[in-house]
Amino acid sequence: MDGTLLDTSRGILMALEQTLDRYGVDYSFLTDKDRETFIGPPMELSLERWFDIKGEMNTEVCACYRKIYRDEHLMTAEPYKGIEKMLTDLKEAGLTLGVASYKKRDYLGKILEGFGLDKYFDVICGSDYTGKLTKSDIILNSIKKLNVEDKSKVLMVGDTTYDSEGARDAGVDFAFARWGFGEVPQKDYVMCVDLPSDFAGAIL
Repeated sequence: MDGTLLDTSRGILMALEQTLDRYGVDYSFLTDKDRETFIGPPMELSLERWFDIKGEMNTEVCACYRKIYRDEHLMTAEPYKGIEKMLTDLKEAGLTLGVASYKKRDYLGKILEGFGLDKYFDVICGSDYTGKLTKSDIILNSIKKLNVEDKSKVLMVGDTTYDSEGARDAGVDFAFARWGFGEVPQKDYVMCVDLPSDFAGAIL
């Protein structure tokens, strides 16, 4: 969802900065490009990568971040231009749509409903509160709930290597949404689309 359906960067980064300030963690060295890497992947991995925050402290800081994000910034986001038209075209063409995100399931429901996008999706799958689900687990959960047996009919759409690797591990094709925040090697996707307005035409 992040970086594909919605630009959630402002809310995520505001919550992150408030959290790091609370724990006295210096983040002044982060460039704008560095900050974009926090959009999409699990926060646990990003905190360890950039600040070497591990173990129990990682768990504590993530819990603080999620509370701040949930309470103050959950709806600080906006749909990408052309997203609703893209979803409408895909549904009218008879496609079955689902969301597979690292975000917690209850967050996903509130955000998608708040922006009127939930009506387009047949299933919405997110992470659980143990933080143990991988991206491929979430993708496979979505496929199972949709009762899809032939994975060749599944296309995962995302904007990061976490998405492409999750698709690979789940055994499905991947489409790179270039309008998001990440970079994905060409060898890891079957198609690349620059804008939401181009997507339906590329796959239909």
